[in-house]
Amino acid sequence: MTPIDPAVAPELVEPLTALLDATASNPPLSGKTLGFYRKRNKLNVSPVSDFPAIQPYDIAQSTEAPGVRVWVINASENTKKPALLHFHGGGFVMGSCQNGFSRMQQLALDLDCVVVSVDYGLAPEMRIGEVVKQSYTALAWTHQQSKSLGIDNTRIGLLGFSAGGGHAALLAQYAAHRNEYAVKCQALIYPMLDDRTGSTIFPEFPKGKYLWTAEQNQYGWQAAMGHTPGKDSIKPFTVPARQPLSASLPATYIAVGDLDLFHDENLDYAYALQALGIPVILNDVPGAFHAFESIAPETELAQRFNQAMVNALKGIL
Repeated sequence: MTPIDPAVAPELVEPLTALLDATASNPPLSGKTLGFYRKRNKLNVSPVSDFPAIQPYDIAQSTEAPGVRVWVINASENTKKPALLHFHGGGFVMGSCQNGFSRMQQLALDLDCVVVSVDYGLAPEMRIGEVVKQSYTALAWTHQQSKSLGIDNTRIGLLGFSAGGGHAALLAQYAAHRNEYAVKCQALIYPMLDDRTGSTIFPEFPKGKYLWTAEQNQYGWQAAMGHTPGKDSIKPFTVPARQPLSASLPATYIAVGDLDLFHDENLDYAYALQALGIPVILNDVPGAFHAFESIAPETELAQRFNQAMVNALKGIL
Protein backbone atom coordinates (compact mmCIF):
# COMPACT_ATOMS: atom_id res chain seq x y z
CA MET A 1 0.00 0.00 0.00
CA THR A 2 1.35 3.41 -1.00
CA PRO A 3 1.81 5.76 1.99
CA ILE A 4 -0.14 9.02 1.64
CA ASP A 5 1.12 12.42 2.74
CA PRO A 6 -0.69 13.57 5.92
CA ALA A 7 -1.61 16.87 4.24
CA VAL A 8 -4.15 15.04 2.04
CA ALA A 9 -7.76 15.47 3.19
CA PRO A 10 -8.80 12.30 5.10
CA GLU A 11 -11.74 11.47 2.81
CA LEU A 12 -9.41 11.46 -0.21
CA VAL A 13 -6.85 9.03 1.24
CA GLU A 14 -8.63 5.79 0.35
CA PRO A 15 -9.44 6.60 -3.31
CA LEU A 16 -5.97 8.09 -3.82
CA THR A 17 -4.31 4.99 -2.35
CA ALA A 18 -6.35 2.74 -4.62
CA LEU A 19 -5.38 4.78 -7.67
CA LEU A 20 -1.68 4.89 -6.81
CA ASP A 21 -1.58 1.16 -6.17
CA ALA A 22 -3.34 0.45 -9.46
CA THR A 23 -0.98 2.66 -11.48
CA ALA A 24 2.28 1.98 -9.66
CA SER A 25 3.74 0.05 -12.59
CA ASN A 26 2.86 2.66 -15.23
CA PRO A 27 5.85 4.19 -17.04
CA PRO A 28 6.70 7.89 -16.71
CA LEU A 29 4.95 10.17 -19.21
CA SER A 30 7.22 10.93 -22.16
CA GLY A 31 7.22 11.00 -25.92
CA LYS A 32 7.93 7.26 -25.94
CA THR A 33 5.05 6.42 -23.59
CA LEU A 34 2.48 8.94 -24.83
CA GLY A 35 0.76 6.29 -26.95
CA PHE A 36 0.25 4.14 -23.86
CA TYR A 37 -1.35 7.00 -21.96
CA ARG A 38 -3.55 8.08 -24.87
CA LYS A 39 -4.80 4.53 -25.28
CA ARG A 40 -5.55 4.25 -21.56
CA ASN A 41 -7.26 7.63 -21.63
CA LYS A 42 -9.62 6.49 -24.40
CA LEU A 43 -10.83 3.73 -22.13
CA ASN A 44 -11.71 6.26 -19.41
CA VAL A 45 -15.06 7.22 -20.92
CA SER A 46 -18.09 7.28 -18.67
CA PRO A 47 -21.55 6.31 -19.97
CA VAL A 48 -23.60 9.08 -21.53
CA SER A 49 -27.35 9.63 -21.39
CA ASP A 50 -29.74 10.05 -24.28
CA PHE A 51 -30.71 13.40 -22.77
CA PRO A 52 -29.58 16.04 -23.19
CA ALA A 53 -28.62 15.30 -26.77
CA ILE A 54 -25.01 15.45 -27.99
CA GLN A 55 -24.46 16.49 -31.60
CA PRO A 56 -21.09 16.78 -33.41
CA TYR A 57 -20.34 19.61 -35.84
CA ASP A 58 -17.23 20.00 -37.96
CA ILE A 59 -15.94 23.54 -38.45
CA ALA A 60 -13.92 23.83 -41.65
CA GLN A 61 -10.31 24.89 -41.81
CA SER A 62 -9.72 28.50 -42.82
CA THR A 63 -6.71 30.51 -43.92
CA GLU A 64 -6.37 31.68 -40.30
CA ALA A 65 -6.90 28.49 -38.31
CA PRO A 66 -7.12 24.69 -38.47
CA GLY A 67 -10.55 23.12 -38.59
CA VAL A 68 -12.04 21.67 -35.42
CA ARG A 69 -14.85 19.38 -34.32
CA VAL A 70 -17.18 20.55 -31.56
CA TRP A 71 -19.74 18.52 -29.65
CA VAL A 72 -22.87 20.50 -28.80
CA ILE A 73 -24.88 19.42 -25.76
CA ASN A 74 -28.43 20.53 -24.94
CA ALA A 75 -29.04 22.74 -27.98
CA SER A 76 -32.61 23.65 -28.90
CA GLU A 77 -34.05 26.20 -31.29
CA ASN A 78 -36.18 29.11 -30.15
CA THR A 79 -34.47 29.44 -26.76
CA LYS A 80 -31.99 31.95 -25.37
CA LYS A 81 -29.82 29.84 -23.10
CA PRO A 82 -26.36 30.71 -21.84
CA ALA A 83 -23.53 28.62 -23.30
CA LEU A 84 -20.15 27.32 -22.20
CA LEU A 85 -17.27 26.47 -24.48
CA HIS A 86 -15.69 23.48 -22.73
CA PHE A 87 -12.03 22.44 -22.96
CA HIS A 88 -11.04 19.04 -21.57
CA GLY A 89 -7.92 18.23 -19.59
CA GLY A 90 -4.96 16.02 -20.45
CA GLY A 91 -1.73 17.97 -20.03
CA PHE A 92 -2.02 19.36 -23.60
CA VAL A 93 -1.02 15.93 -24.93
CA MET A 94 -3.99 13.60 -24.32
CA GLY A 95 -7.65 13.49 -23.38
CA SER A 96 -10.79 14.02 -25.42
CA CYS A 97 -14.25 15.54 -25.26
CA GLN A 98 -15.67 12.04 -24.73
CA ASN A 99 -13.95 11.82 -21.34
CA GLY A 100 -16.20 14.60 -20.09
CA PHE A 101 -19.50 13.98 -21.86
CA SER A 102 -21.48 12.74 -18.86
CA ARG A 103 -20.16 15.55 -16.66
CA MET A 104 -21.00 18.14 -19.32
CA GLN A 105 -24.48 16.70 -19.78
CA GLN A 106 -25.11 17.11 -16.06
CA LEU A 107 -23.70 20.63 -16.10
CA ALA A 108 -25.96 21.54 -19.05
CA LEU A 109 -28.94 20.39 -16.97
CA ASP A 110 -27.76 22.10 -13.78
CA LEU A 111 -27.30 25.43 -15.54
CA ASP A 112 -29.97 25.02 -18.24
CA CYS A 113 -27.27 25.93 -20.71
CA VAL A 114 -25.73 24.72 -23.96
CA VAL A 115 -22.26 23.19 -23.75
CA VAL A 116 -19.98 23.34 -26.78
CA SER A 117 -17.13 20.92 -26.13
CA VAL A 118 -14.08 21.70 -28.28
CA ASP A 119 -12.10 18.76 -29.67
CA TYR A 120 -8.90 20.78 -29.88
CA GLY A 121 -5.63 19.51 -31.34
CA LEU A 122 -3.21 17.72 -29.05
CA ALA A 123 0.50 18.34 -28.69
CA PRO A 124 3.03 17.65 -30.01
CA GLU A 125 1.08 17.23 -33.27
CA MET A 126 -0.41 20.73 -32.80
CA ARG A 127 1.40 23.46 -30.91
CA ILE A 128 -0.40 25.69 -28.44
CA GLY A 129 -0.15 28.77 -30.67
CA GLU A 130 -2.25 26.97 -33.28
CA VAL A 131 -4.71 25.63 -30.71
CA VAL A 132 -5.64 29.14 -29.56
CA LYS A 133 -6.60 30.00 -33.15
CA GLN A 134 -8.58 26.77 -33.36
CA SER A 135 -10.34 27.63 -30.10
CA TYR A 136 -11.13 31.10 -31.41
CA THR A 137 -12.70 29.51 -34.48
CA ALA A 138 -14.98 27.54 -32.14
CA LEU A 139 -15.91 30.72 -30.26
CA ALA A 140 -16.69 32.54 -33.50
CA TRP A 141 -18.78 29.61 -34.75
CA THR A 142 -20.75 29.48 -31.49
CA HIS A 143 -21.59 33.17 -31.81
CA GLN A 144 -22.49 32.80 -35.47
CA GLN A 145 -24.68 29.74 -34.86
CA SER A 146 -26.24 31.05 -31.66
CA LYS A 147 -29.74 31.42 -33.08
CA SER A 148 -29.93 27.86 -34.48
CA LEU A 149 -28.46 26.42 -31.26
CA GLY A 150 -30.75 28.40 -28.95
CA ILE A 151 -27.91 30.40 -27.39
CA ASP A 152 -27.98 33.90 -25.97
CA ASN A 153 -24.73 35.20 -27.44
CA THR A 154 -24.37 37.81 -24.72
CA ARG A 155 -23.92 34.93 -22.24
CA ILE A 156 -21.21 32.73 -23.73
CA GLY A 157 -18.58 31.67 -21.22
CA LEU A 158 -15.48 29.48 -21.22
CA LEU A 159 -14.86 26.42 -19.05
CA GLY A 160 -11.62 24.48 -18.87
CA PHE A 161 -10.14 21.77 -16.69
CA SER A 162 -6.38 21.50 -16.16
CA ALA A 163 -4.77 21.87 -19.61
CA GLY A 164 -8.23 22.83 -20.85
CA GLY A 165 -8.15 25.63 -18.29
CA GLY A 166 -4.96 26.84 -19.93
CA HIS A 167 -6.64 26.78 -23.34
CA ALA A 168 -9.69 28.61 -21.96
CA ALA A 169 -7.50 31.28 -20.36
CA LEU A 170 -5.56 31.76 -23.59
CA LEU A 171 -8.79 32.01 -25.57
CA ALA A 172 -10.13 34.66 -23.19
CA GLN A 173 -6.92 36.65 -23.68
CA TYR A 174 -6.97 36.22 -27.46
CA ALA A 175 -10.66 37.13 -27.69
CA ALA A 176 -10.07 40.27 -25.63
CA HIS A 177 -7.19 41.14 -27.96
CA ARG A 178 -9.28 40.62 -31.11
CA ASN A 179 -12.38 42.29 -29.61
CA GLU A 180 -14.77 40.66 -32.08
CA TYR A 181 -16.72 38.10 -30.03
CA ALA A 182 -17.81 38.65 -26.46
CA VAL A 183 -16.88 36.28 -23.64
CA LYS A 184 -19.10 36.59 -20.57
CA CYS A 185 -16.89 34.68 -18.12
CA GLN A 186 -14.16 32.10 -17.72
CA ALA A 187 -14.26 29.19 -15.27
CA LEU A 188 -10.76 27.79 -14.85
CA ILE A 189 -10.64 24.54 -12.89
CA TYR A 190 -7.08 23.86 -11.65
CA PRO A 191 -5.83 25.42 -14.89
CA MET A 192 -2.39 24.80 -16.44
CA LEU A 193 -1.17 28.37 -16.84
CA ASP A 194 2.60 28.69 -16.44
CA ASP A 195 5.34 26.79 -18.29
CA ARG A 196 7.85 27.73 -15.60
CA THR A 197 6.15 25.59 -12.94
CA GLY A 198 8.24 22.47 -12.53
CA SER A 199 10.98 23.82 -14.80
CA THR A 200 12.36 26.99 -13.23
CA ILE A 201 9.81 27.44 -10.44
CA PHE A 202 9.19 24.61 -8.00
CA PRO A 203 6.22 24.81 -5.62
CA GLU A 204 6.75 23.79 -2.03
CA PHE A 205 6.34 20.07 -1.34
CA PRO A 206 3.87 18.26 -1.25
CA LYS A 207 2.30 20.40 -3.98
CA GLY A 208 2.51 18.38 -7.17
CA LYS A 209 3.14 15.05 -5.48
CA TYR A 210 -0.07 13.47 -6.79
CA LEU A 211 -1.68 13.00 -10.22
CA TRP A 212 0.28 15.73 -12.04
CA THR A 213 3.94 16.22 -11.21
CA ALA A 214 6.67 18.68 -12.11
CA GLU A 215 8.18 16.12 -14.50
CA GLN A 216 4.87 15.59 -16.28
CA ASN A 217 4.36 19.34 -16.47
CA GLN A 218 7.75 19.80 -18.09
CA TYR A 219 6.84 17.25 -20.75
CA GLY A 220 3.38 18.73 -21.38
CA TRP A 221 4.73 22.23 -21.89
CA GLN A 222 7.67 20.99 -23.96
CA ALA A 223 5.25 19.21 -26.29
CA ALA A 224 2.89 22.20 -26.45
CA MET A 225 5.53 24.85 -27.08
CA GLY A 226 8.05 22.87 -29.11
CA HIS A 227 10.95 23.95 -26.94
CA THR A 228 12.25 23.70 -23.39
CA PRO A 229 9.74 25.32 -20.99
CA GLY A 230 10.73 28.21 -18.76
CA LYS A 231 12.73 30.16 -21.37
CA ASP A 232 13.00 33.92 -20.94
CA SER A 233 11.46 34.62 -24.34
CA ILE A 234 8.18 33.07 -25.52
CA LYS A 235 5.74 33.69 -28.35
CA PRO A 236 2.55 35.71 -27.71
CA PHE A 237 -0.59 33.80 -26.72
CA THR A 238 1.22 30.62 -25.69
CA VAL A 239 1.48 30.87 -21.88
CA PRO A 240 -1.47 32.46 -20.07
CA ALA A 241 0.47 33.42 -16.94
CA ARG A 242 3.11 35.24 -19.01
CA GLN A 243 0.81 37.02 -21.45
CA PRO A 244 0.20 40.72 -20.66
CA LEU A 245 -3.27 40.92 -19.13
CA SER A 246 -6.07 43.20 -20.27
CA ALA A 247 -8.60 44.87 -18.00
CA SER A 248 -11.25 43.77 -20.53
CA LEU A 249 -10.87 40.10 -19.58
CA PRO A 250 -14.13 38.58 -18.31
CA ALA A 251 -15.31 37.75 -14.81
CA THR A 252 -13.40 34.70 -13.61
CA TYR A 253 -13.89 31.65 -11.42
CA ILE A 254 -10.74 29.74 -10.42
CA ALA A 255 -10.79 26.56 -8.35
CA VAL A 256 -7.76 24.58 -7.19
CA GLY A 257 -6.61 22.37 -4.34
CA ASP A 258 -3.78 23.54 -2.12
CA LEU A 259 -1.77 20.36 -2.89
CA ASP A 260 -2.07 20.85 -6.66
CA LEU A 261 1.11 21.56 -8.62
CA PHE A 262 -0.79 24.49 -10.16
CA HIS A 263 -1.90 25.97 -6.83
CA ASP A 264 0.56 28.88 -6.66
CA GLU A 265 0.33 29.83 -10.34
CA ASN A 266 -3.49 29.74 -10.10
CA LEU A 267 -3.54 32.07 -7.09
CA ASP A 268 -1.02 34.39 -8.74
CA TYR A 269 -3.25 34.58 -11.81
CA ALA A 270 -6.35 35.24 -9.73
CA TYR A 271 -4.62 38.07 -7.87
CA ALA A 272 -3.28 39.57 -11.12
CA LEU A 273 -6.80 39.67 -12.56
CA GLN A 274 -8.17 41.19 -9.36
CA ALA A 275 -5.50 43.89 -9.49
CA LEU A 276 -6.95 44.94 -12.86
CA GLY A 277 -10.42 45.24 -11.35
CA ILE A 278 -11.73 42.02 -12.90
CA PRO A 279 -14.28 40.20 -10.69
CA VAL A 280 -12.71 36.95 -9.48
CA ILE A 281 -14.14 34.14 -7.36
CA LEU A 282 -11.38 31.91 -5.98
CA ASN A 283 -12.06 28.47 -4.49
CA ASP A 284 -8.89 27.29 -2.72
CA VAL A 285 -9.51 23.77 -1.38
CA PRO A 286 -7.44 22.52 1.59
CA GLY A 287 -6.05 19.00 1.38
CA ALA A 288 -6.96 18.54 -2.28
CA PHE A 289 -4.62 17.45 -5.07
CA HIS A 290 -4.94 17.78 -8.84
CA ALA A 291 -8.24 16.50 -10.30
CA PHE A 292 -9.23 15.03 -6.93
CA GLU A 293 -12.94 15.28 -7.70
CA SER A 294 -12.49 13.00 -10.70
CA ILE A 295 -10.98 10.13 -8.72
CA ALA A 296 -13.12 10.63 -5.62
CA PRO A 297 -16.45 11.90 -7.00
CA GLU A 298 -18.54 10.41 -4.19
CA THR A 299 -16.76 12.32 -1.43
CA GLU A 300 -18.38 15.35 0.18
CA LEU A 301 -15.29 17.39 -0.70
CA ALA A 302 -15.72 16.61 -4.41
CA GLN A 303 -19.45 17.28 -4.32
CA ARG A 304 -18.93 20.65 -2.62
CA PHE A 305 -16.24 21.47 -5.17
CA ASN A 306 -18.54 20.72 -8.10
CA GLN A 307 -21.48 22.54 -6.55
CA ALA A 308 -19.35 25.62 -5.91
CA MET A 309 -18.52 25.76 -9.62
CA VAL A 310 -22.20 25.42 -10.56
CA ASN A 311 -23.19 28.13 -8.11
CA ALA A 312 -20.52 30.50 -9.39
CA LEU A 313 -21.49 29.97 -13.02
CA LYS A 314 -25.18 30.48 -12.20
CA GLY A 315 -24.33 33.80 -10.63
CA ILE A 316 -22.11 34.97 -13.50
CA LEU A 317 -24.16 33.68 -16.43
